[in-house]
Amino acid sequence: MDTRILETFILAAQYENFRVVAEKLFITQPAVTFQIRQLEKELGDKLFVKNGRHVALTELGRLFYPEAKEIIGQFDRSMKTVNRFQQGFHKSIRIAISALLADTILPSILRKYTEQYPEVELSIQVLESEQISHLVKSGNVDIGLSCLPGFSNVNSVKFHEEPVSLVCSHDGYDAESGPIIDAQKLLEDNIIFTDNHPAYWDSIKDQLKTSVTYYKLMKVNQSHITKRFVLEGIGVSFLPKSIINREIIEGRLLEVPVPFMELPAASMYMIYKYDHQLENDFVTFISSYHFG
Repeated sequence: MDTRILETFILAAQYENFRVVAEKLFITQPAVTFQIRQLEKELGDKLFVKNGRHVALTELGRLFYPEAKEIIGQFDRSMKTVNRFQQGFHKSIRIAISALLADTILPSILRKYTEQYPEVELSIQVLESEQISHLVKSGNVDIGLSCLPGFSNVNSVKFHEEPVSLVCSHDGYDAESGPIIDAQKLLEDNIIFTDNHPAYWDSIKDQLKTSVTYYKLMKVNQSHITKRFVLEGIGVSFLPKSIINREIIEGRLLEVPVPFMELPAASMYMIYKYDHQLENDFVTFISSYHFG
């Protein structure tokens, strides 16, 4: 069955007007009629009846319309699979990654992984960490890279841990001549942006209650937005090292020691459901990756 004829039939079923179909396909109206007749001959009955200047689907036409769309849809999916194979993509991994990790580790990981596994096609979804384990469990993604460990019924591997620092915008002084920044005063005098990481903020809030006399909190659930607010001097926050490294080196942010608090670490987890070779290779790659 010629897919071009099926596409002509689908358009004719949608518009019920052979002239409109001819214009959309850049062919003549008799060519449209001929293709429909060919399809009717193959199916053994009429697909359309005349209805004034238009045509209308017969009972067979109404029955065959969704089948034709399904045939074309399957054909398109099959051609995409063939094209991926011809381009060298023989396998695929669906990955869900948290926004924080997408903003920090994802570009370098993807570059190295695609160099080592050029035959694997990756598809990426950026989601909140709380959603990732659900998607892995349901089979909607193959691997999750999350700031939270997965559920008990999926595999969860911690692949990286890094310190969390109190940061503020740079005060313009160099390291030698600048005044020492008092962390307690900094926390009392500025808005503290919270909840930009799903794991460590409960611990920090508990310590603030006992360590700081007065403080004002503001929830900002995206780490890159938090960093932007801090850079603009709107407030301060506790952020993982990986997301502030560049700004520290460039002298746009300052790390402030907090001797009266025990700052937690930020962890990264791989979550996966099946011990298939493709997933295992990806887990091994991430586990051996050097996070600078």
